[in-house]
Amino acid sequence: MRKIRAVFTKQTLSFIRNPARWGVPVAFLFIPFMFLLLVPGMLESDEVVNIVPQFTIMFIGISMIGSSAGFITEDRMTMNLRFMGMAGVKPYQYLIGTSATILLVSLIALILFGLMMGHTGGAMVNFLTISMLGAACSMLLGITLSLSKIAPFTPIVGLLLGVLPIMGDFNVPHLTEFFSFTFTQQINYAMRKELTVLPTEAFQVIAINFVVLLAVFLLINARTGLDGEKRMARG
Repeated sequence: MRKIRAVFTKQTLSFIRNPARWGVPVAFLFIPFMFLLLVPGMLESDEVVNIVPQFTIMFIGISMIGSSAGFITEDRMTMNLRFMGMAGVKPYQYLIGTSATILLVSLIALILFGLMMGHTGGAMVNFLTISMLGAACSMLLGITLSLSKIAPFTPIVGLLLGVLPIMGDFNVPHLTEFFSFTFTQQINYAMRKELTVLPTEAFQVIAINFVVLLAVFLLINARTGLDGEKRMARG
């Protein structure tokens, strides 16, 4: 537990001290907030139904994938992974500590997004259940991509998952239907509802995404991932 706490503290401080890391998430929060603040009556209009969910999807798809990959990439480039391996930090301890930082950032941001959409009580709980599960999918995907040979394509994947779901708002419905199996598209569908009850179908599809991504992560990690870094540190 002490090592996990140390990794969590290190990653949280690294996130706070690096404007390039938190700049994008803050921007995705700031822009819709300014719309709501500066455009009279928007909070009571139907426009809030479109604008805030759009930025929420971009936050989950673009920012969380990029941030998750960024932690691994930075620690590899600075040799922190090898140093932690030499210090006895096991891969699962590193991943739990890093994941805790990512999910904490996600939770804070998503609570703010939910408040901007006017969610309270049960609707807020359902919104956070769906969106946090999606954020966990983004976290797994970002970490997996950063450990794989296609790591340079991580920003493209994040951009696709963050932008394609909202294309239906710009009269491209066939494209959004084609990507309906993705967790970001299902979150988009869910946010268009009242959320007084948990959208079961969306939750199930996102959960399937999570299980698939977890399996892929375990496979990639076993071959070329953090376990490999630990073996290198020992060697």
